[in-house]
This record gives sequence, C-alpha cells and structure tokens, in this order.
Amino acid sequence: MKASRLAALAAASMLGGCALSGCTDAPSAPGQLPGPVPAGVTFHEAPDSAPSAPVFSLELLDGQVLDLAEQWDQRPIVLVFFESWCTRCQDQQAGINEVVEEYEDVVLFVGIASQSEPAAVEQYVSDTDLTYPVGIDPSGRTALRYAVAEPPLVALISKDGRLLRGWPEGVSGAELREQIDQQAVRAH
Repeated sequence: MKASRLAALAAASMLGGCALSGCTDAPSAPGQLPGPVPAGVTFHEAPDSAPSAPVFSLELLDGQVLDLAEQWDQRPIVLVFFESWCTRCQDQQAGINEVVEEYEDVVLFVGIASQSEPAAVEQYVSDTDLTYPVGIDPSGRTALRYAVAEPPLVALISKDGRLLRGWPEGVSGAELREQIDQQAVRAH
C-alpha cells in the first residue's frame, strides 16, 4: 500500500557502538536488537520544532516484537523502508550497512517492508548482507504513518522520539553518517 510523501519526514536512529566507543563487548547478533548503550555515549536533544515520530509495534523476522517507543527511550533510531524488488534500495544498502556497523550499539537501525512477501524479504536480507532487525508491515500502516510513497525512505528519529530528518528517495551512507553525528549522537 502506498501513502503520500512528506518532504520533512525524519526518523532518528541509534548509532553504533563498540567501533565508536571502544568497548570490548562482542557485537550483537545479526538481526538482533542492540544491547545497552555503551558508557560515555551522549545524544543531541531534538529541536522543539521537530515533530513527534509515529509510534508503532512491529514483528521482526526473528519473531521478536519491536516497540519503537521503548527503543527511543534508550537511543536514536534509523528506519529503512525498503521492498525486495526495489533496485534503488539495493543500490544504497551497502553504504547503509557501513553506517550500521559503525554505530552498532549506539543507534538502532530497523528495516521495514510492507509490499513484499516474507520469503522475498528474507532473500533481500541475505542478498544485501543486512545485519539489523527487519520486520514486515503487511497492513502498510507503518508505511502510511511515515508517509512512504514508494521505497526507499530512510528516517532518523532522536533518542526522545522526535523526527529529525527523512530521505524520501533514500540516502547515501556518507550523508546518513553525517546527519547522525550532527543531529542525533553528540559523543561516542
């Protein structure tokens, strides 16, 4: 299901951990929610003008249920809306994967598909080497809440649940990294 696009849409994401913080803990398992935020990590406060991010719960491919509000109590979030058939999504994924690796335990990255069959999503995850949690939104409600007209759409959400930035046509890894540093993660 498609929804109208909002240019100002933004979603915050948590930034990766051990690579930035110097912690010695093993990285979290692929597709798993991150562990505790490493010591010494601080986050930017969202501007008062930033709108509240839409809340949702989503069943992940591993069967866990993600409650977005519980996660942004701890860290920023990056939502990556994609579909298995989206070539632009595939083209941008390697750059996003690099950012995911860099901010592993600091920011939560979540992939969301709504128009793809579960087997096709699992194949996409495998083909693009995704290591962050992915869920399927079969009703399309989450995509509607984030004004996803068509994939890709990437949104950055602050630690306290405010929309910081959105990219309706996706984003390069370099730009995503820059915006996480400027708007979401202060020190790591």
